[in-house]
Amino acid sequence: MGTIAETIFVLTFRQSVSVKRGIVLLLVCGIPLLIAVVASLTGVEWGDDQIQGLIQWVIGYTTLPLVSLIVAAPVFADEIEDRTFTNLMLAPIARWKIALPKVGAAVLIVAVPLIISVFIAVVLVFETETYNAAIVAAFGMLIGTVAFVSLFSFVGTLTTRAVVFGIVYVFGFETIVSSTIPGLKYISISGNTLAIMQELSSTLVDAPKSGSTALPPIEFAVPAIIAVIIVCNILTVWRIKRMDVH
Repeated sequence: MGTIAETIFVLTFRQSVSVKRGIVLLLVCGIPLLIAVVASLTGVEWGDDQIQGLIQWVIGYTTLPLVSLIVAAPVFADEIEDRTFTNLMLAPIARWKIALPKVGAAVLIVAVPLIISVFIAVVLVFETETYNAAIVAAFGMLIGTVAFVSLFSFVGTLTTRAVVFGIVYVFGFETIVSSTIPGLKYISISGNTLAIMQELSSTLVDAPKSGSTALPPIEFAVPAIIAVIIVCNILTVWRIKRMDVH
């Protein structure tokens, strides 16, 4: 992608990893790990319902989208609000070379601590197929991160209140509405991410095949996640091209 894109990637990484935001990021990423460690130290025996509650509700529907929101929403929104984004817009740079490095930096910042936390948490919780489940969980966090970061980055180009929108979306739609109303998991990033994880390891994610808690079929989940990633990034580039820099 060239030197310019690499520079934008590095600058975005540095701007996004502030002390305050880094602490919040690590605290939220560490929720699954903290739960698993405390349970392990206190000798808690994990039943199937408790395990699925951790994997689906705590990690899939809450931690994954929330961590992505914390990092991705400000990637464009903060610079647009501070008017520092104008400097990039005035430079003779292809807009995709601005958008993709910034999104990529956000993905890296989210994915590394989240994958580490979830991987160790799964190892501590599962008694059988431990490492296979942990690897699938890590993969799920990666693809889910890319999708959520792509979405929230695009929202950040539309409004400087992207975090507010994101909080409503995460807790209103992903955590409550899509996880309880049949059919809405088809348009849920968390639901489709969990569906892919279930296909790879039914030990890790064990959702019913029908009813309000059923996940989308793998034939739908994979194209849906890919579509979210591609469409959101195309829209981000499109939005940047249409911005008024004056």
